[in-house]
Amino acid sequence: AVFLDWECVCPAPASGRGVAAQAPACTLDECDGTCATCADDTCSAAEQLCNDPNHDHEHLEDWTCRCLPPAVGRPERVAPAVCEINECARTCRTCEDGVCTAEQYCTDPNMSDASLGDWTCTCYPPLSGTAAAAAPACTLNECAAACPGCAGTICSD
Repeated sequence: AVFLDWECVCPAPASGRGVAAQAPACTLDECDGTCATCADDTCSAAEQLCNDPNHDHEHLEDWTCRCLPPAVGRPERVAPAVCEINECARTCRTCEDGVCTAEQYCTDPNMSDASLGDWTCTCYPPLSGTAAAAAPACTLNECAAACPGCAGTICSD
């Protein structure tokens, strides 16, 4: 008779096998697996990264979807994260390259990762000018800046 020749295997879809009559360490990566609690294509369909922090086959529904850079957002458990891209923060890295200068400020009205190219640069007062996805030509109306209360006079700049 042969003793200690039994073997335990993990229930599907977990993986792992016991060696020499030892219980296996069963693992399940819910990001890669196909199971009732697995992410399947939830994260990849949202163009996000799936993360399963604990691969123990009994520790389920702990996976999260994470935003891919440059998008940021809080990871959501068992659902896609709400990702945002602040294009002004991205653009600011190129301020010294002339995208937005010190006389201008950037506004991104919609930071959804599906809404790109909608940021604007606007000149700080008393300068005026706005441009979408570019640096504006800032101008100064000296009549308005120097003589706002010059009623009854004609000023041209």
